[in-house]
This record gives sequence, C-alpha cells and structure tokens, in this order.
Amino acid sequence: MEFQAHRLRIGLARRKIVLATGVFDILHPGHLRFLEQSKKRGGPRARLVIVVARDNTVLQRKGRKPILAENERREVVAALRVVDKAILGHKKLDLIGILREIRPDMVCVGYDQNDIKSSVEKVIKQEGLEIRVVQIRKLVPKGLNSSTKVKNRIARSWASS
Repeated sequence: MEFQAHRLRIGLARRKIVLATGVFDILHPGHLRFLEQSKKRGGPRARLVIVVARDNTVLQRKGRKPILAENERREVVAALRVVDKAILGHKKLDLIGILREIRPDMVCVGYDQNDIKSSVEKVIKQEGLEIRVVQIRKLVPKGLNSSTKVKNRIARSWASS
C-alpha cells in the first residue's frame, strides 16, 4: 500500500516550468541553442514558456523598434518545437506580474543578460519567491549568433549589390 501511494505522488508531480524572455527579432542559431538549453535545465519533462518583449519595451531598452512586429515574433517563437508556450510581455514592463502569472520554477537568461539576471534576482528576493535563476552560457561562439550581426550582414549585402 505504501509503495502504491508513493507511485501515485510521483505520477502527480507537477512538471517544472522554465521561463525565458527575449526580443527574438530575426531568429538565429544562438536563439535556438539558448531555448534548447533553457528547457534542458528544467529536466526531462519541463515546459518552456517564452515571454516575447513588446515593441515598446524593445524601443525603451534598445532605442529602436525591432524589425518584426511583436505578434510576428511571438508567432515564430511559438512555432519552435522546443517551445511549449509563447506569450507577449505585459504592455508595461512588469517582471513581478509575469512571475506571478507564469509561476515558473526557473528563469533562464542569456549569457549577455547580466542586467536582466540582476533584476530578476532582486524581484525574486524582495517577493520571497522560490525561483531559480540560471544564466545560459554562450553556445554559438562564431558566426551569426546575434540579431544585430544578422542585420549588419544583410545591410552590407544590400549595400554591395
């Protein structure tokens, strides 16, 4: 009887939820590796939820709008096999609101997102949440591993034609 109760508890265990965020403007191999590693860090049955930054958030943070509109970027990210769900961020940047809405076990950030990592850790500590923050290392060391590099290559290609 005790063994059956233990098996029942294991079977009802909640799948871990991994949260990752980003702009995802012009997808490239670095994005794919980041998402794959994020899901992997959550364990074998983890669910990967992606929050795609709103156009206005990108404009505020980077000083320019993305090439693809927010709904297009969300749609492309949602179509990736590794992604279980992709949503748009809140209209106003609201980290605690997203954490409360998604209730992740883990938040993964990119190798170059130290400021975002610090912000997430600060909010988690202030709110007393039990969420692990993991920084994924750079996985595509060469080539077109950033949207800016892709855009620059396109611009150079068009300029030389």
